[in-house]
Formats: sequence, C-alpha cells, structure tokens
Amino acid sequence: MIKSPLDSFGEWTDMSVFLEMKPRNDLASLFVDVPPGFREKQPAPEQENRKTIKYADINVVNVTDNFIRIGAPPTPESLLKREKEAEQSSSNGGVQIKKQRDRSLSTSGSPKSLPNSPTKKSQKKQKKSEKSDFKPTRFGATVRDVTIKASTLCSPTFADGAGRIFMCKVNVEPIDSPLIQKTAHRLAVDVCKKEKLEEFAAKAHPRIVCARCKLGILSEEYIMTIGCLPDDDFLSTTQSADFYCRDSCGAACDPDNYANSILHKLSVLEENVIVDEKKNIKCAGCKCQLGRVQKNHPDLYTFNHIATLMTAGQKKIPFVDKLNMSQLSIYMAQLVLNGCEGQTSMKLVIRSLDKVPYMLVWLLDSYVVIANGTLEGLKNEEEEGTVLTPFPAIKLLYKVFNNSTAASDPRANGEDTSVGLIDLPLPCCETLIELLLRSSLRSPPACRAVGQFFVGYLQIDDRI
Repeated sequence: MIKSPLDSFGEWTDMSVFLEMKPRNDLASLFVDVPPGFREKQPAPEQENRKTIKYADINVVNVTDNFIRIGAPPTPESLLKREKEAEQSSSNGGVQIKKQRDRSLSTSGSPKSLPNSPTKKSQKKQKKSEKSDFKPTRFGATVRDVTIKASTLCSPTFADGAGRIFMCKVNVEPIDSPLIQKTAHRLAVDVCKKEKLEEFAAKAHPRIVCARCKLGILSEEYIMTIGCLPDDDFLSTTQSADFYCRDSCGAACDPDNYANSILHKLSVLEENVIVDEKKNIKCAGCKCQLGRVQKNHPDLYTFNHIATLMTAGQKKIPFVDKLNMSQLSIYMAQLVLNGCEGQTSMKLVIRSLDKVPYMLVWLLDSYVVIANGTLEGLKNEEEEGTVLTPFPAIKLLYKVFNNSTAASDPRANGEDTSVGLIDLPLPCCETLIELLLRSSLRSPPACRAVGQFFVGYLQIDDRI
C-alpha cells in the first residue's frame, strides 16, 4: 500500500465520533460509533429488516455540556472495588520490596549490598505494564470552544442497518459568537490571510523547486526578496505589470487567494523547465506539470504551490507545508472558493493543464463546523479523553471521472455551460482528489454519498 502524508488524516473506525453544525440549522448532527459490546438494547423482531433501527430508550451514549461518553458510568460498587484493588496492588508491591531487602540483608549480612533504586528504564517498563493492564469500560471525548445543550437532544436512532452508528440531533452553540452563514465572497476574504503572506515574504531568500523531483526552478544568482500582487488574476487584466516587482508570490488582498508564484522568465533556470506549444510549463527532470505562461505577459511564468515547493528564509520555511493537513486543506478550499466566485457557479470541473477532466466538485454548504476524532478510554469521570477542536469547513459533493465517464458526462465534456472550469497542474488535481476522499473516509459511512456523488469537506481555518 502506498503511504501518503495524508494517512494522518485518519478514517472512521471503532469509537469514532463526528459532530456537524450548520448556521442555518438550530440542531447539530452527532454520530458515534458504538461497538457491539456497548449495546444494551436489541431491536424488536419487526424492526430487524429496516434500514434505520429506532430504540425507545438508549442509555449507552451520554452527552453533557462539553463531553461525549459511551459505556455505562461506574457504579459505587465498582468504584469501591477499583480502590480496593489499587490498595492491594500497592501493598503487594511494598511487601515484595521488603522481601527483596530482607533477602539481600540475609545473604550479604551487610546493609551495603542493598538493592539499587529502580532505574528510569525499569520505571518506564512498570508504567507500561500498568497501562497495558488497564482495560477501560468507558470511553469519551471533550469538545472545545462550544457548549452542547444536552437537554435538547432528540431523535436518537442508529443510522445503519447493523445498529452500530448512533445518531442524534442536539443544539450546539459556540462559546464566543454564534455561527453566521457566509457568502463565497466573505469566505474568500476570511480564508486569505494577508498577514501570513506578508510574514512569509519578510523572510526573503526565496527558493522554488519541483515538488516531485526537487529540481531547482528559481535562479539563485541574485539576492531576491518576495513581493505581493493584489490578487492572482491581476496580471490577466493589468497593463502595468512592470510597475510591480519582477517576481512575486501570489496574492494578498480581497477577494482572491494566493495560489501561485509569479516569476519573470529571466529568473527561471530555463534548462530545468519545458514550455510546450500550449504555454504549459513542465519540469525538465520528471516531466511533471508545474504551471503556465501568462497570456497577457509572456515573460511571466506562473507556478502552482502544490506542483512546486516554495521556501523562504535561511531555514527554508515552506509557503504551503504539504505535511500539514489543515494548511493543505485550507489551500485547496481557497482554490475551490475562488473558482466558484470567479466563474459564478457552484459547480466546477477540475482539469489538468492539458484539459483532461479529473473531477467535478459541487459546493453544497459554504460554511459548516465539524469536530471529529476517536473516543479514548477513561480511568475516571474526571478525565477528558480525546480533545476535539471544532473547525470551519466547506462541504462539497464530488465525482471523480475516468476515461469513459469523462467522455459521456455533459459536465465534463463541456456540454453543460452552467459548470465552471478550473485548469490546474496534475499534482494539484491529484492532491485535491485525495484530500476529499480522505475526508469522506473520516465521515460516518451513512453520510459519505448522495446519489452518484461522494460527500467531502475542506477545512478553511484552524478554529471557529
């Protein structure tokens, strides 16, 4: 199996939890995976063949202001039993130490041969054995930055035929401010962090290489600084490109994002790039698509930040860290939001630079808040378990094309004029597809598809 940096994105597994909030809805959707050992109530015979199994009362999932728990809470008897077992184990340990000391004294006849104090290695082994011996019967998670109104919980049910994925509706409110529906324009403004771009530009000493084979693209013959264009499409409309710095990394202001680096061809190592007849730029080493030549300004080359790696400063800090899942997702969300606004369409076909369609994305919800993770075992009721930090995201329907579907689907072959088109280097297309597929695997199985489309999401900020 091919390993990817996106493997850390995770997937839906035992005891996973998924919380989704929407500004338009008063109630959020909560999904919790409940393994068979935690289910205390079996469905009635007449409900066994139904797709959705409803229960009269479900007491295996507990929800409070900031906590989500599964498993019955410990009874006073079980707590007392745990305390006795802990005391007994500690006293047994003391007896064993005393016996070892007595044995040592009797053997040597002198207190000089007392056993050495336990080393750090032995202490780690002891802690590890104690941890492995712990078998929790209760699992939980803590949700940050929001308050769950447990009294509003309603419609408890199981969202799958096996009666394993618990689902309910509950009111969840952010602590700082209420959720507000945002337009694509407002989202583009919020997602584009001008301060981040300026901070990166201030590091100076830019370097640009092919992300795949690391072949150098930007000449380091001269000392360079990094400048900021007003937006990514600025050079397509202006006639005064010479007024700005010769080389620039992306955009810095409303309403666009900073998807590309703009370099003058005199700053590019021409022997390391190939410009084809369609003005697309490829790496001379691995033949990977990197960007394109500006139509209005043929002396300016545009390089995508996913297909290339741009760093700055002596420590070579990357502008888009491809190992940082949230940063990578935010970058892709910028591409989608900017495309929707620029093409005035909620449906976009993502194509490579040679016009081959790879996927269709459909902006379903422009602003949702999601918290997900996996419940952890609890030793007591005071433990937090997994800490879930809700983050804002855009929710998308998407469809990946193959050769046959791309030829027959009117949205892919250009027959549907209501669909916008975005042309990106192939590595960027592949990363977007993988990100959305990973987000679908992180969602509950019952929520992964709608008709012929998959459902995915892209993070747009670290926190709400």
